[in-house]
Amino acid sequence: MISHLNGTLEHVDKNHVVVDVGGVGYKVFLPTAALARLPKVGEKIKLFTFQVVREDELSLYGFLTKEERSLFSLLLTVNGIGPKVSLSILSAFPLDRIVTAITQGNATLISSIPGIGGKTAQKLIIELKEKVAKAYALKPAEMTGGLPGNETIVSDAIAALISLGYSPKEARESILRIGEGNLTSVEEIVKQALRQLL
Repeated sequence: MISHLNGTLEHVDKNHVVVDVGGVGYKVFLPTAALARLPKVGEKIKLFTFQVVREDELSLYGFLTKEERSLFSLLLTVNGIGPKVSLSILSAFPLDRIVTAITQGNATLISSIPGIGGKTAQKLIIELKEKVAKAYALKPAEMTGGLPGNETIVSDAIAALISLGYSPKEARESILRIGEGNLTSVEEIVKQALRQLL
C-alpha cells in the first residue's frame, strides 16, 4: 500500500496530477478543491495517498492532509460509494462542512452533491455519523469553544484555514495566538493565522 508520495509535481490536469518520485511518474486523482492549493509545476509536493486495487484497475487518490484521506477511506466503507463518488464528495465542500453535514444529519446538503441521491445520503449519515463525530469532533460549538471573537466569523475562518490544508487543531491554535483585538473579519483572522502558521 502506498501511503504517501514525496516528489516533484510534474503535470496538473482537471482531476489528477503526475508526481515524479525518483524518476517514476505516479498518476494521482485529487479532489478539485486540492488542485487550487497545489504548488507550481516543477516544485516539491507531498501527497497523502490511498491506493485502490480492483480486478481491472489500480488507482492512487491523493490528498494534501491526512484528515482528507481519512474521510475518503471512511466514505468508501459505505456500501454503494466508490472512490469516484468519495472524491466528488470531498470536491464539493470544505472538509469541515462535510463533517458537520454528516454529524448533524444534513441529508439535503449531502444529496446536493453530484452522484449522491437522497437514499444514499441517508445511508451515508446512518453509517458514518458516529464514526465521523468520533474521528473529527468538528462540531461548530466545539471548534469555536474557548476562542475569543464572534462565533460565526471565527468558525468561517477555521473552515477557510482547513480548506487551505491545515488541520482543525492547527487552525484553532493559530487563532488562539492572534489576540481578541484582531478577530474582526474572516479575512483578517485568516491573514493573521497564516502568519502564525508559516
